[in-house]
Amino acid sequence: MLRLVLSVVTFHLFASPVVAQARGGGGLPPRDEWQRVPDIIAALGVTEGQRVADIAAGQGYLTKPLANAVGKSGRVYAVEISDDARRALTELAARESLTNVEVVAGTETDPQLPAQVDGAVILNSYHELTDYNAILAAIRRTLRPGGRLVLVDNTNFAGHDSTREGQVRRHAIDPSFVDAELRAAGFEIVDRQDGFIVQPFPQWLIVARRPRSAKVTP
Repeated sequence: MLRLVLSVVTFHLFASPVVAQARGGGGLPPRDEWQRVPDIIAALGVTEGQRVADIAAGQGYLTKPLANAVGKSGRVYAVEISDDARRALTELAARESLTNVEVVAGTETDPQLPAQVDGAVILNSYHELTDYNAILAAIRRTLRPGGRLVLVDNTNFAGHDSTREGQVRRHAIDPSFVDAELRAAGFEIVDRQDGFIVQPFPQWLIVARRPRSAKVTP
């Protein structure tokens, strides 16, 4: 079964540095120095009192900053498939007194979010989704009109496999694939930064949005 937990993806070209930094090792700069969390939250457009989802939350690296951003009147849905990850998220919320965090048991096809969520983010895990079409459809249904979905993931190195499947095996994905998948799922693309992170390894950012109203066909 797919485990949407960043920390279990090891011994691969792209994932290993990310995992090392999540654990504070690997000889690379601390993750907080390069992951650009404030910019990710800004791209999501989070304001106090909103309800946002941290999909594939892992050990909660992004969950706490999101909880701080929405404030006590807001809500963060930390979504995970893994029982171990959900326990870790529950422990994090208790340890840090994050009373506005709700841990959610997602599935491979549905993050199981409530209706009218203001925003959602998937950090470093989109390439791991086995049924990305179903997940995107579920996210779109639960977002309020105008709600944003922010994706950040590893860039495929030039010269490596040009197929989606080959890139995913290397724990990366070209943003052009994701751009097309988002549009096919009915999202609008608000922003795309192919060079969002350059060092210690390249990552891209895409900001998508559920349209505010359905398009009328003449």
